[in-house]
Amino acid sequence: MMSKIKIRLTGIIITGFLLITFQQPVNAQLYNTLYWMKGIPQYTYSNPALQPDAGIFIGFPAVSSLYLNISHSGFAPEDLIKKRETGNSFFIDEQSMLEKLDRRNFLTLDYQHELLAFGFRTGKDYFSFNISEKIGARMGYSRDLMRLLADGNDYFLQQSIASGSDVPAELSGLSLDAIHYREFGLGYSRQWTDRFSAGLRFKALQGMSNVYFERTDLNLITQTNNYELLLQSDILINTSLPFELQPIDSLVNGIDYDPDEDDLIDYATNRQNIGYALDVGASFKLSDKFTIALSAIDLGFINWKSGVENFRATGEFEFEGIDFNDFFDNENDNSFEQIVDSIKDILNFEETNNGYRTLMPAKFFASIAFTPTRAHTFALLARGEYYAGDIYPSFTASYNFHPVPRFGTTFSYSVIHWNYTNVGFGFQWNLGFLQLYAVVDNFFGALQPHTVQTANVHIGVNLLGKYQSRKDPSAPSFRW
Repeated sequence: MMSKIKIRLTGIIITGFLLITFQQPVNAQLYNTLYWMKGIPQYTYSNPALQPDAGIFIGFPAVSSLYLNISHSGFAPEDLIKKRETGNSFFIDEQSMLEKLDRRNFLTLDYQHELLAFGFRTGKDYFSFNISEKIGARMGYSRDLMRLLADGNDYFLQQSIASGSDVPAELSGLSLDAIHYREFGLGYSRQWTDRFSAGLRFKALQGMSNVYFERTDLNLITQTNNYELLLQSDILINTSLPFELQPIDSLVNGIDYDPDEDDLIDYATNRQNIGYALDVGASFKLSDKFTIALSAIDLGFINWKSGVENFRATGEFEFEGIDFNDFFDNENDNSFEQIVDSIKDILNFEETNNGYRTLMPAKFFASIAFTPTRAHTFALLARGEYYAGDIYPSFTASYNFHPVPRFGTTFSYSVIHWNYTNVGFGFQWNLGFLQLYAVVDNFFGALQPHTVQTANVHIGVNLLGKYQSRKDPSAPSFRW
């Protein structure tokens, strides 16, 4: 019986890892390197109190801000795939991978682009507006899930025997949050005194689609008396999609969704899933050379009402195990369907259509900048993201060289997910009224991809004008 229930890693962990990665919400490192690049108007999105150099900017339609981010809080490829000491062959090191994992881990994918953006300054006030399309996904998993794949249930069985009581494999970290929404942002900042500025940005959110694992309380226990597995579950999954998943039995045959032009238009103009968010920020100049900036962004929510489906499963499911030889046998096409039917028969399974609310992943920034001359700025930034009851921190040190308003460059070093190989770079180059910019938080990964846990790129094109003279008394005091 143990041969059935013990799951060895081999190719399963690689396949599972790739499937999870490409299923991938929003954990953007968008603002780490960009935070003090005041030559780029989009840098104000990290702190609405800040004002850019240009007195007026218009984002080039659809390409003023393009951003892609892939991030993993768990292990780097080098922690899983090792090269043998002799020869050129490689092997999978499951234990090395497990040592790098936290109790809960996340894989994320973010994509954002601006459809429309502009901003202008009048006196000490600065106004901005943006319409942005945002897509993101976050897959969460527990260390015990990966240990189950790597070592099978034997590890937990031995722990139970040693402790004299059941030691479950905690699978509660399993989650998937995927979202597509449109943001309409209106920002305002003011230089209240020579030393203090504050601002806010109000954002209306138009939800398009969503998958939200609201609750996944899962424990898998290997019983010491008969080695059978006991799955304890309390799961609640909410979806708001342009196609139906119910009844869940139909999923074994795949999803039949073939949208026509009208379906796509209805999807893009859906106004039933409405939400709101707020960004707030402040900047205080301690002296001629030191500035402190604080901000909080994405404080808000979306209410989901269109195409809503809820799936809940509670109870206990006891089984002897899965014979993977039979499970993946092409001649036994009903294996998965039989497992689903068995679980549904035993668990209390409920399908409903109730609206629900998702919170935006709030982000918090605290930074101090040292400006010895107008052209040079050294800064430290601490960033935290609140998600699922926890704060996920990152830290960035940057050097900004900004000799003239029309050119600037930045080098940064970041600790992200406690990974220490993130060297960033950014530049903005103005050709007349046309600005080109690019920012990455980890270009080092292109040289050593086996160390990568975070990879992103942020590029765009703006039209700028109306630069203030540095002698203008209405210019923000934190200019350099």
